[in-house]
Amino acid sequence: MKHHPDLFDARTLHNDTRLLFKLKLLLGTICAYGGEVPLPITALAKRMGTSTYRIRILLNKLVFEGIVHYNDSGNLFFNRYVFVRDQAEPSQENLYAKNFAFFNCDEFLSEDRNVQRFVLHYVGKELIYIPGNFRWGYINDLYGPTGLLNIRTPKEAKTILIQASKYLKIKIHTENYQVLHVHQKWIDMGEVYSEGAELWVFKQLKKHRFCCDFLSRKAVWQIAKVMEDYYAKFGYEYATEIFDTALFNIQLNKMRSQTFFNMIYREDSEYIVNDDKNELDEISAYFRSVMESAELKYAVQLSMDLEVVHQKKHMAETQLFVNDALSELNQDLIVTAEEQQREIWDKLRLLHNCWLSRFRQNPEWFAQRYYQIKTLPAPILEIKLEIEKFISKQKNNVV
Repeated sequence: MKHHPDLFDARTLHNDTRLLFKLKLLLGTICAYGGEVPLPITALAKRMGTSTYRIRILLNKLVFEGIVHYNDSGNLFFNRYVFVRDQAEPSQENLYAKNFAFFNCDEFLSEDRNVQRFVLHYVGKELIYIPGNFRWGYINDLYGPTGLLNIRTPKEAKTILIQASKYLKIKIHTENYQVLHVHQKWIDMGEVYSEGAELWVFKQLKKHRFCCDFLSRKAVWQIAKVMEDYYAKFGYEYATEIFDTALFNIQLNKMRSQTFFNMIYREDSEYIVNDDKNELDEISAYFRSVMESAELKYAVQLSMDLEVVHQKKHMAETQLFVNDALSELNQDLIVTAEEQQREIWDKLRLLHNCWLSRFRQNPEWFAQRYYQIKTLPAPILEIKLEIEKFISKQKNNVV
């Protein structure tokens, strides 16, 4: 995940303290799939060098501003991110702001706040570090009630432009200015890269009782590659459900878990990667196969859950009246069961849509598992027909 350019809009930074903006940068650096922040508040406070109380106050402010939110499970999500796949071609849809290291250096943080905001706006929002992506601006757009910065006079605006020239190449004219690029000195300080995928995988592995102290980081990245692919194709909810199911299945199966452990518990230098053998690719291939198997088990479990809820609802309906009086308890059970049914059906529909997308890429996988898939409930309908057509076509080709 990368920082969204809107995070650096100077108009939104007027009331930001140094600590608050550093927290925004940190959240953008560590957020993972769907913007989920995989670190607890205690870890955020430790990284920021402040108290958990202070972090909670700042997070509440960010919730109010719509920059973060909590889901129903209480997980924190960062909203100002851009999902960019590894080796993806640059496009207007995936433009993101680089988190340059100089944003957090003492020299930059000691500057006047309006100077900081001007630099952040043109580097992060306008992306002038991209070669040839220069910007023009009018000096009178910098000040006043609707100005970009929190200043009142043109004299202040010109002073800020002069001070910002320390970081940016700026040509200042009588009424306007041109921002050309970031001085190489600051570019050379490097950038802070995203940790989100790695932290998220570690969090999920710990959740499923994997020992993470001796995990190979290279192995973690191979697992993250599979999750990234699922997330890109099917979205956060489905990818997360399948990822959790896959890890649960690994722990449940002794032989499978031993195979997986042998792959991931190694020193980074021990992996063989050459033209004949690539043990890192074997990790991602193996975990992908586990994820695919988990999809089927997830679907079967949902169908079983649906049947249990249906029976619960049916029993409540048959006993709705007790001694000719309406039973409030059974009425509540029916309402709860209907809500659970809707949730399960929504999950089955999502799974079905994901399967339809995958079927076009790998119909053989579904054909091999047709006898398991055909027992699934009603939402899994179109995919069954597609599999039947494919199997029939294969038989005709053989004949």
